Amino acid sequence: MLTKLFCQSVYSKNFLLCVSYLLCFLVFKLPPPRNLSLSWAHCSLTAKWSKPTDLDSGCKVNYTVILCSNEICITIMTNPLMCENKKKSKPVHQCISPPKALVNNFSCIYYSDKKMNCSWNFLSNISDLQFHYGVLRERFSQRPCTSYITSGPLKTGCHMHSDDIAEKMCLIINRTTEHDPTNSFVIEPREIVKPWPPKLKIIREGEYLHFQSSTPDFQPHCWQHMYMYSKCKEKVRPSLLRVPYDEACRYTVRVQANYSPYCGKGASDWSEPEYYDVDPNWPLMVAVIVIPVIVSCCLITALVLFKRHKDIILPAIPEPSLLFKDMLNSNNDGLSKVGVGKLYVPIKEVVEKDVSLEPKSVLYPGP
Repeated sequence: MLTKLFCQSVYSKNFLLCVSYLLCFLVFKLPPPRNLSLSWAHCSLTAKWSKPTDLDSGCKVNYTVILCSNEICITIMTNPLMCENKKKSKPVHQCISPPKALVNNFSCIYYSDKKMNCSWNFLSNISDLQFHYGVLRERFSQRPCTSYITSGPLKTGCHMHSDDIAEKMCLIINRTTEHDPTNSFVIEPREIVKPWPPKLKIIREGEYLHFQSSTPDFQPHCWQHMYMYSKCKEKVRPSLLRVPYDEACRYTVRVQANYSPYCGKGASDWSEPEYYDVDPNWPLMVAVIVIPVIVSCCLITALVLFKRHKDIILPAIPEPSLLFKDMLNSNNDGLSKVGVGKLYVPIKEVVEKDVSLEPKSVLYPGP
């Protein structure tokens, strides 16, 4: 609009002058890069291109490279650095197909000084799987895993112990045969920190409780501890390591170690709860007092019952020699007094005193 108005104002004076001013407002696009190509190796994407054609010798340019996140793609364009009346070129796109996936759910945790675990799930049963890792530098040097996590014959993870774990790393999963796909993963260990839960100790100092907890065994200056406790079933997150103590309440305390944002990202799980009250050993004291009382009552009851039913529990047993002697000797009444009471009564034999024979019958002949 400004150019049009300006030309109308000067048209009557000089048409050529108006055209020269119009050309000053025209901006031309730079030519795009040529021969863009991509290659992928060892977690590194390499893009190559040629200088644009028809570029003025006095024009200096640079390039904008955009990496797509969902696919392995590059977008590149030419930008004017010292070029008059030029603007950036049209973008040029190039993509390569990602390799076939060998595993899924790949994840790693940096849990201790120079120690990290990685794990994955199989998409198919591959027994010859290999895992390598190394630090991403100009000259990539990879080392094989020496401590695999296994599930039967299959490898499902790797324990790593290396001095280079704190830097950006390239992790590679492939097979032993050639020309098979290779899966690569780029991780920053300082962004996936997860140590073991800290150990917690509760100390009473006068009218206050003081919380003490252990620090993970690497980079002690990077850790912040977060506490959570409950008293009388009321949950509280203290801002200090010392809290007022109420003797009427029982305290349940847990702690979590958080990695400082200045060092990286990550946190431990919450620790197991620790308890504190007036006498934390009251169950033991109750057991020491109650159990002996119960045992004493049981013994007294058992003695009374035993004395009352002694004859049933322990009946009198006759002496064996007297028993056999009585069996061999028969007295007038057939009884023998051994010990207490009648213990043996021999069976009385039945003998017939009067025995008579009837005469034989004589048969007389009839009349």
